[in-house]
Amino acid sequence: MKLRQTVRSDLRQIVKGGATSRILDLHSIAQAFGDRLDYSERPFFNHSRLNRCFVVKHTVRAHERPYVMSNQPVVTKLLIPLAQEDLSLGGHAVFVEEVGFANKIRAEFDCPDDPHLIDLDILRLRELAALPSFDPFLLSERYRNHTRPVSDLYFNISEAESQRMEEAVASEVVSVISLAFGSEKSDRDDARAANFARQLLANRDDGRLDALRSSLGMTAMEFKTGVFGWKGILYYRWCMSQTLHALKSFLYELKEVAIVGATPHEQTELDHLRRKIMTETRARWCSLASVMQEYEDVFARFCNGQDAGGFRSFLLRAPSLFYDIGSDLSVVSHIPGYWRFWASQNQKGFLHAREAMPLFASFMASVTRDIELGEPGEIVHRSSSNIPRPEVFVPPQPDKAA
Repeated sequence: MKLRQTVRSDLRQIVKGGATSRILDLHSIAQAFGDRLDYSERPFFNHSRLNRCFVVKHTVRAHERPYVMSNQPVVTKLLIPLAQEDLSLGGHAVFVEEVGFANKIRAEFDCPDDPHLIDLDILRLRELAALPSFDPFLLSERYRNHTRPVSDLYFNISEAESQRMEEAVASEVVSVISLAFGSEKSDRDDARAANFARQLLANRDDGRLDALRSSLGMTAMEFKTGVFGWKGILYYRWCMSQTLHALKSFLYELKEVAIVGATPHEQTELDHLRRKIMTETRARWCSLASVMQEYEDVFARFCNGQDAGGFRSFLLRAPSLFYDIGSDLSVVSHIPGYWRFWASQNQKGFLHAREAMPLFASFMASVTRDIELGEPGEIVHRSSSNIPRPEVFVPPQPDKAA
């Protein structure tokens, strides 16, 4: 079975320089770090060509639906450049959720010397498809201590996103600059905050933050873990700020959009779905907001010279929250994006019932969360797309009869 299609569009348009919530740009990572020993020793994929592709969270178009074995509006698409040196030529494309996906990948990425390696890559692609997004903190938390660990080189925030984040992060951390640099508050704090934000986001620590580590009562290893958690929370807060306007527009437009051609039964069902989508979407946002409110509370106390232990504990706990945060954030950002795409294609200004039913059903599938019971009295929310268990692959044993 061959790959189904060739993408003729210019793949340079999706170059991100690393991982973002929607695109895992392995092409740029290979260009930047391909000569590093850790890159070759702990690759994302075993096959070198596969390790230079693009993996994209993709909103399914109507003409693509027959190929996809999923009712989710967002699936995972693999884009394989035709020529690494010229992305303008386009590339091959296949959905991880596509019929015959595994056979198509085996046909495209033949490994005659070690055929089981491509099966490991197929497992990893399916695991990526089960993740709600590709943001670097979610990926890092998933794969850093994995059965097949991945190099930290894959988990840097892309340069473009880092630059956009710096100003927002600097305004937040100015309160701890005196602690970070072990000095009194001064007029230079704004400049120092910008430098500190740049250093924090770029993961550069040359020992100048020892005063901050000491004020938090952390060991060197705890501080490294804590800074990772802090970066993640700051990243998600910034992503939320970028998403809020589009989310508000989506909820308003969903509430107001006119639906025509519905039977009384269909109208009742559509009204129920519309209310449920809005309720569940708001619940996702409230879940995100509650985590960020906790961060703001403990951070404010720390900046006022109180409860350093509370801030320390939150930072150490933050990575365990990244899956749920990433899941909620992917919903509140992907659904408005899908709605905007539909609106750009819809010139009539209303929805016919035959369009609204599958559209609303797909939104419901995205926003609905399973509820797991934790400790007594505790409710744990997880996305409806559960992450598979860590990969365990046993190579086939030689035939004894042979």
